[in-house]
Amino acid sequence: MVSLIIMKGSGFLLVALLKNGQLLSLIDRWTKEQLAELRKNESFFCPACQNEVILKLGTRRMPHFAHKKEGACPFEHEAESPYHVSGKIDLFQWLENQALDVQLEPYFHSIQQRPDLALATERLYAIEYQCSTLSEALFLKRNAQYKSEGIRPIWILGAHHLHRLTAYRFKLPRFQWLFAQHVSSSQRQPIIFYYCPQTKRLTRLVHLIPFSSYYTFSVPVVEKLERMCFRDLLQPPNVPLPAPFWHEWLAQKKKWRLTFTMYPTPTNRSICADFYSHHPPALFPCEAGWPVAHGYLFETPAFIWQTYILLFLQNDDQVYSLPSLYAWLKEKIAEQKIAVRHLPLAQAYPYTRAVYEYIEWLVQLGYLQWVHQKAVRRTKGWTFPRTIEEALLEDRRLLEQAKRKSYNGRGK
Repeated sequence: MVSLIIMKGSGFLLVALLKNGQLLSLIDRWTKEQLAELRKNESFFCPACQNEVILKLGTRRMPHFAHKKEGACPFEHEAESPYHVSGKIDLFQWLENQALDVQLEPYFHSIQQRPDLALATERLYAIEYQCSTLSEALFLKRNAQYKSEGIRPIWILGAHHLHRLTAYRFKLPRFQWLFAQHVSSSQRQPIIFYYCPQTKRLTRLVHLIPFSSYYTFSVPVVEKLERMCFRDLLQPPNVPLPAPFWHEWLAQKKKWRLTFTMYPTPTNRSICADFYSHHPPALFPCEAGWPVAHGYLFETPAFIWQTYILLFLQNDDQVYSLPSLYAWLKEKIAEQKIAVRHLPLAQAYPYTRAVYEYIEWLVQLGYLQWVHQKAVRRTKGWTFPRTIEEALLEDRRLLEQAKRKSYNGRGK
């Protein structure tokens, strides 16, 4: 059994112990007048270190407890912004209003971790509201410690991290991908949560479909927190890909054709060298660069890892085994031409699932034919356009087929 105490780091506490051992929470709708009267006749103590703390009732900050200067708390952590504190209180009260067994700022002695909230239902959840950046190493450490105690973490990012470029395109750096999580066993794709304490809205990014290392297409589902219940966090919303999504994707594919070679990184130069032996990179096969449901398993843009697959499957009527294709891609990964995405909270599938979905899509479009469960034969050649104009025309033609086929891959 994990033992808990309620505490808050960086000298800023929302809870404290009274002289009789009773726990006092400052979010229990006290007025400043009531707290000022209480302060005259009561002493307060840190639940973690048992040192005396001061109740502060200033006008610039919310009421809080603080350690005395000479009484540093060994359990203190990094400072929290008012944005973070406000959001954490919102989430706590939201869960409390549902008559759930929720605790604010619990301390797990056995693993020395202090999530923002702990929720006990049929299992124990640690709910982390993350507003500042943290290192990947620390993130992995915290999740491993929760897992060691059978605690399931749910991470919610501060909405100020969410950078929306268009209706369905977002700037999603590596840091935010750490928070992509599977919330149910039946879920195909991970989801990322964002909460804004200013608008009181929770955003769920679903259908995460990366276009490049930094830009991701997604469908945002935004709702008032008060209209949701905790179970909504465990059941991803069932929303379709809207029609404008495909037009935005096609516009980005056009941009890639026109600008990819303008970014001469060592990796890009290496990739271009591979592609130039077959065709100019800007005129990569029209059959490459399309979304598949598990494409998020790659950091590398879809047009690159899919072009490598097409280059492997070069000859008509030749039988290609899936194991040989996977071995080919493994070589490209070792050469750092293709990068696999590390998702500590969504490790249900290997990257080969995305590859299989793409192969299945090519089968449905008539380019490949299954020979048996683990081998295919190419029945139609790839489209290598001769000009940009020809490439864009063929991309638009394939778009209509992609809209019907890309998201129906079975995946294995």
